[in-house]
Amino acid sequence: MTAQSDTDRLDNVAPGDLISLALPDAGDDARQYKVVHTDSRDDPSGTTMIVTLEGDEGETCDVELPGDTVVTRTLESKWESPQSPTPHDG
Repeated sequence: MTAQSDTDRLDNVAPGDLISLALPDAGDDARQYKVVHTDSRDDPSGTTMIVTLEGDEGETCDVELPGDTVVTRTLESKWESPQSPTPHDG
């Protein structure tokens, strides 16, 4: 079973992480996405994250959100992946 963190911030995620996030253009419901790529830029109002996300059916989208956006992150998702370089069960 993977651990969940509901107080994580978007600026802490890395490629391979699974996160749940409600996107502004997609309504209020949070969906789960795989983080494909992250980048950031500093603005006078704070850090803006540019994140490429992959949805359930393989579709990708780029979003720009404040770095302090709260996300739910599945903490061990990339280490339990079949592509993991370390041995795992299952």
